Amino acid sequence: MATYRAGIIGLNLGQSHARGFEQAEGIEVAAVCDIDENRLEEVGDQYDVPGRYTDAETMLQEAALDVVSVATPASLHPAMTLLAARYPVKAIISEKPLANSMGEAESMVNACNRAGIKLLCGYQGRHFGAFETARNLIADGAIGNPIVVKVGVEEGGLANQGSHLIDRALYVLGDPDPIWALGQVQRETDRYERGYVCEDLCFGIAAVNGGARIVYDNDIGPHGDLTNRSFVIAGDDGTITLEPDTGLSYGLRLISANRDDCVIPPETDPLDHMVAQANELVAWLDGRVDGHRQDGNHAIKSQAIMMAIYESARTHTAVDIPMQTKLAPLEAAIRDGSLVVRYPGAYDIRRPFVYPKDDVG
Repeated sequence: MATYRAGIIGLNLGQSHARGFEQAEGIEVAAVCDIDENRLEEVGDQYDVPGRYTDAETMLQEAALDVVSVATPASLHPAMTLLAARYPVKAIISEKPLANSMGEAESMVNACNRAGIKLLCGYQGRHFGAFETARNLIADGAIGNPIVVKVGVEEGGLANQGSHLIDRALYVLGDPDPIWALGQVQRETDRYERGYVCEDLCFGIAAVNGGARIVYDNDIGPHGDLTNRSFVIAGDDGTITLEPDTGLSYGLRLISANRDDCVIPPETDPLDHMVAQANELVAWLDGRVDGHRQDGNHAIKSQAIMMAIYESARTHTAVDIPMQTKLAPLEAAIRDGSLVVRYPGAYDIRRPFVYPKDDVG
């Protein structure tokens, strides 16, 4: 089996990519890049990485990489992905979300498709066993025709936690194309997530091909007795509930009119999703599988739903997908005065303290 050389840009979240590559077969971490020299040396030493850089372009010029992970904050995903796509790499893994606007995300997917580069997005939750089981049950007709997927997150924002959840909703439905979305957001505090603007509350609904609708909310609070980030998938012949334990493992409960009901508890020893991401990529590069469940051509669909929810909140209309607006809708709503801060004091949910707005970026 071929050994592929991987490089990682951004070593905060990128440490998990290094772990996945190290434990996968057929790939090695050949280079890492971070502007924080202490973190660069710490991760480099931990994974015995020979190439260590503080400049991404220099790494791309010198390290002869096959795979590049972009694990920076989301605002840098487009620039780093487009930079890497100028070099003869075979695959790029951009962390989620692809970008903060539809135009940027489309440019990433289009550039990689034109260059023959396999672009993945960091939706590693598609490897969780319960979601794969749910996808197969739905495809086999266990709940009849899917009608609605309902999911919410108690804290974290649409582009952050919601990005994962909407993507998993599409995954269990078989990755249908989205048709339209309608949404509302509230941002009365000066809230950020990893340096980028974040709403206080969000609700959205999206229609997809096949007739199902995805209903999503964040930061509004618990949904009955369901655990945070639980999924309820209702069809015309049954329901599936996916509920997480205290970790990342989900249990599954099926109630079906056309087969025996079943309960599958959370896995006690779940698959490491970062290793699964790397192993499936190696298999795709080797030609042993036809695709990757985290393909950017799937991820662009969840991106479209998120951006359409924001755009709907900004324009007070339902937004058709593909959407015409290519800018960052949440940013535009703040800039044009549609969302006015009532409680000033910039803060970042990744940094539990208030600090001057000029320091947010």
